[in-house]
Amino acid sequence: MSIVKDIVYAPVSHWEKHTLDLYYPATPNSSHGSLIVFVHGGAWRTGDKSGFVEMAKNLANSTKDVVAVVNYTLSIAAIKDDPTSVPPEAQHPKHVQDVATAIGYLYKHAQDHGGYNHERIYLVGHSAGGQITGLLALRPDLYLEPVEAKLGLHKGALHSAIRGVIGVEGIYNVDSLLKRWPSYRDFVIQGFGESPEALIQGSPDGQRVPSGQSFTISHYAVIQSNQDELVEREQATEYFSHLQSVAGASAADRVVLEFGDWGKHDDMLQTVQFIETITKYIQDWTTVLNTRDS
Repeated sequence: MSIVKDIVYAPVSHWEKHTLDLYYPATPNSSHGSLIVFVHGGAWRTGDKSGFVEMAKNLANSTKDVVAVVNYTLSIAAIKDDPTSVPPEAQHPKHVQDVATAIGYLYKHAQDHGGYNHERIYLVGHSAGGQITGLLALRPDLYLEPVEAKLGLHKGALHSAIRGVIGVEGIYNVDSLLKRWPSYRDFVIQGFGESPEALIQGSPDGQRVPSGQSFTISHYAVIQSNQDELVEREQATEYFSHLQSVAGASAADRVVLEFGDWGKHDDMLQTVQFIETITKYIQDWTTVLNTRDS
């Protein structure tokens, strides 16, 4: 297998983390395979692509697809132990905007990093990354369309290239999270600010498909470990119900919910079961898409 590290997808500053790594499988698909984009968690304030090397290697070799692990700007407090000291420009929606920019880069520069089909992208978001990938999937008008315009792409190019999303132990409703875990308030303030409007944007209300806009993601899976000690299972079940309502009767079968005995919140990503589960969904979805596109 080969790895290309620290690809700069947008200008980097002392506080902006605009880099990504690409993992190429040892035995790639015979034709141009899909691109899997992994978005890490860490409560919007911690985490780095360097912590997911083994996971990305295993995922690339299991799926035989290229895996991108993306860094995005974190909401790091300027004053230790003071969550209100985060500069506003480093708070929501900066995290989502950064990942949208990374997807635009990967789409536009596929030929420079050959070996994947830029029209066949799958998003995998863990924890806070589940919220980020959810907003990209359900609110392309807010996050993907500005990137499309900047890159000179036609409207909907990036959104239509995202063929499937897997939310892993995601934080989908910040308001509910705070009711269940009041002690999380510090990192929520750090990532979103103190205004109620910002909190609403981080909840399913901010992920609703606007009136007149349809749910067009081909496939969406919500998966959760039964042993998760940090995020309650209601986050998964309520978000699944939200996705079904957005998709409507004609597309409800494209949304799935799965629980498994995969270990604790962060440990889950290191298990064989996690790799096998992600591989199962992506290979099944790819088969469906190949049949549909042929």
